[in-house]
Amino acid sequence: MTAHTPRILTEAETALIAAFETAGFADAVEARAAAIESLKESGLPTRRVEAFHYTDLRALMAAGYTLAKRPTDEIAQSSGDAFPRLVSDAAVLHFRDGHYFDRGEELPDGVSVVAELPEAPAVTNGAADAVAAINTAFSIGGTTVTVAPNADVARTVGLAHAQTGAADTLGAIRNAIHVGKGAKCSFVDRGVGPNGVRYLFSSHTDLVLEEGADVSFVMSIEEGDAAQRLSRLNVTLHKDAKLNLFLLNAGGKLVRQEIEFDFMGEGADLNIAGINLIGGEAHIDVTSRITHHVPNTTATETFRNVATGRGRGVFQGQINVRQAAQLTDARMACNTLLLSDDCDFSAKPELEIFADDVQCAHGATVADLEKSYLFYLRARGISEVTARRMLVKAFVAEVLENVGDEALAERLEGIIDVWMGQHV
Repeated sequence: MTAHTPRILTEAETALIAAFETAGFADAVEARAAAIESLKESGLPTRRVEAFHYTDLRALMAAGYTLAKRPTDEIAQSSGDAFPRLVSDAAVLHFRDGHYFDRGEELPDGVSVVAELPEAPAVTNGAADAVAAINTAFSIGGTTVTVAPNADVARTVGLAHAQTGAADTLGAIRNAIHVGKGAKCSFVDRGVGPNGVRYLFSSHTDLVLEEGADVSFVMSIEEGDAAQRLSRLNVTLHKDAKLNLFLLNAGGKLVRQEIEFDFMGEGADLNIAGINLIGGEAHIDVTSRITHHVPNTTATETFRNVATGRGRGVFQGQINVRQAAQLTDARMACNTLLLSDDCDFSAKPELEIFADDVQCAHGATVADLEKSYLFYLRARGISEVTARRMLVKAFVAEVLENVGDEALAERLEGIIDVWMGQHV
């Protein structure tokens, strides 16, 4: 006879369950109950869960969060004032502490928004689905954004997530974006929050590109230095769809960003570029999986990472080529600078290929700043701090070019400059 010792819940797991039970959700969505049951049974993932091998969420998650209440209109308005828009003429959807606020901003022609919580994804993989489970259980606001077929949307659509400064709160949002056949548009998804305030933010976005859609999508994560963020982006690309995705991580104490791509139509093209800036005590984890289900698709993924202080970074990138996906062209590169003896970065690029007529490649490098470059700059009268910042900026600048929009790239460069001023 085998005795099974019951799993002991951590403070973080107990607090999440308590927060759910005291939240008083008005809706009776079955998915909520299923998600919290999954957390009760499987708990938060540890290193034993392969997808979380470098991010032991059970050990890293803080306890004591309660579901964020809807802030007043005055607080919601003022909480975003410290963060000027990245795109000055964007049509912005405003979210505060996980709640949606309709500011009455005029939407571009061809774009419509429904302020309803989209259908939640099924939680099927136990602890491995912890990020999705938390979002499904606690989402309190959300929208469905639809871009009409063949629309050429000139103005950027912004999704502005800001924390009001309410301490020890949990805010969760779920959005769905559907881009119609032949449409062309751009999005900026930004998450910001104050330093010195402990909060948990959960985000889930489903992005669907129909046949021939052309989308630019920029994510800028600038959470406060005590914040924890669990985020997931699911992308589906149909025939001849094109997506240019740029991700900047420049804040947060704990960030887990999951990105899932599914190629469902021939001729689809994906370009992913990202910059992870990891300083202080931050733990930043970007985990992506690209699955090619059909033939004749292309994907390029490039990440540049800078770690310093006692920061810890993680990049897990998997390219999965199914047997039917012949003539796939997929490439992945992860390059990292380690600027201190106490920082750490774990890179795990993977190829899983079941087709025999493909071109796939991956690679990862980790290094310090080249001493000869530093010597060259210092020999010309440049201070060591300035020289280091110049070299770091040059390291990430190549990836920043993938943004496409010059004005937006300059504003993102400004965020990078602020981070370097604090950490390099």
